[in-house]
Amino acid sequence: MVVINIAFTAPINPPGATPVLTIEQVWAGLQHKIRHAEAFVPVILSTTVLSESTDPVDSVPTVVREATFKEGFHPGGNPKVKETCKSYGPSRVDFHQPDGSTISNIISTDADGGLNMTYSFSWKHDGVEQGSEEEKGLREKHAGGARIAVEKSIEAMRAMVQDGTIKA
Repeated sequence: MVVINIAFTAPINPPGATPVLTIEQVWAGLQHKIRHAEAFVPVILSTTVLSESTDPVDSVPTVVREATFKEGFHPGGNPKVKETCKSYGPSRVDFHQPDGSTISNIISTDADGGLNMTYSFSWKHDGVEQGSEEEKGLREKHAGGARIAVEKSIEAMRAMVQDGTIKA
């Protein structure tokens, strides 16, 4: 088994971007993404919320959902994946998958006060040998996917602010 760790960061408000998004709007966008991932991530077809609660151990808002991926796009091979989503507002959402893979969506501020979005992925691949060509190919695929996920999510949030879906 190999674990592929990938992260990608992009500025939320690059020069010329309008409207300029606030941290409150981006956080509202991440909360919307938990429940409607298909509007943000091109390889997700649908999202079904199975439950919403507050974790009794750490008091963290928790959503259990089922995300349906396009065929061939989920590392585990199964197009339907149950995820436990934990929100650490207003900076991070963690997505935990049954195979131990984890994804974090992180809002951060740079030294100049600009907002950034980082998606960090830890994908577990059973049956893939460390150092193999297969691992190299998967690493490249995941790196490209991470960039697309971040950029498309920011684009979706900006569009949702413009159309009134996000009101924060």
